[in-house]
Amino acid sequence: MQSSPVAIYGLGNMGYPLAERIGRQFATQVFDLDAAQLQRAQAAFGASPIAAPSDLAGTQTVVLCLPSPAISQAVLQQIAPHLPRGAVVLETSTVNPEHIHAAQALLAPYGIDLVDASILAGVGQMVAGVASLALGGDLAAIARAQPVLDAIAAKQTYFGALGAGAAAKVINNAVAHAVMIVVAEAGAMATAAGVDCQKLIALLSDAQMGLHRPLTYRYADRIVNGDYAGGMPLDAARKDSVLALQLAQTLGVPLFAIQGSHSVYDMAAAAGYGRDDYAAVAKLWADWGRPTVPPQAG
Repeated sequence: MQSSPVAIYGLGNMGYPLAERIGRQFATQVFDLDAAQLQRAQAAFGASPIAAPSDLAGTQTVVLCLPSPAISQAVLQQIAPHLPRGAVVLETSTVNPEHIHAAQALLAPYGIDLVDASILAGVGQMVAGVASLALGGDLAAIARAQPVLDAIAAKQTYFGALGAGAAAKVINNAVAHAVMIVVAEAGAMATAAGVDCQKLIALLSDAQMGLHRPLTYRYADRIVNGDYAGGMPLDAARKDSVLALQLAQTLGVPLFAIQGSHSVYDMAAAAGYGRDDYAAVAKLWADWGRPTVPPQAG
């Protein structure tokens, strides 16, 4: 084990298995408001409870896995004056880039670097060792903390400057949560229409079907390359959307996400994109000054 321990703040549902993975390779210091969790970490992997911020005087790497940005900021305010210069703080909590930048501003006067190391996984994946990390920040700081990052997760994606990893995590979660509503609506329609739910799951799981193609083909190929010629016309996609709304009305199934999405097809048709491939809905965001891919990508 390295001479400098790794400090972990937060031993909750995600923080405990994260700490356990680190504890298999490094000496650890841990803090949590739950005394039972501290005792559990002591018994399981020999962690030393942090009694006071001054215990971190020789700690080169700190990992935060906390419930809110405000709590992360409060912890950093307490510990920053006690950490050695050159230390690295890994923020694995789910936060926004603005919180990452505020934390770095707090740490910078003490010569401490922050890295966003957002966890792209559920608790079960962390326990199983198949979690992944979305990284953002200074490459030299990441290099100093690389052994600890490797202990947390083998799969890591560097998204860019400080805050980019946190943004990627929040965007990923936003997609998952939005898709959850669409899937719930689809299941309600399927159940009301007498469609076998297991067969619906198999259909939607197919790489050529509804859940995959918008990302792997229409975004990755058409939108990224600005290619809207040919393909399924937006007018035809809008017609299909009308049919879905009619089916839901007939079945008495309330819709929210699918209903809201139809409005975008209405706006794109009104903007004159009806004969383009239906990926042309993305043109609306460019019209509004917020393109869905950088200009050079198209």
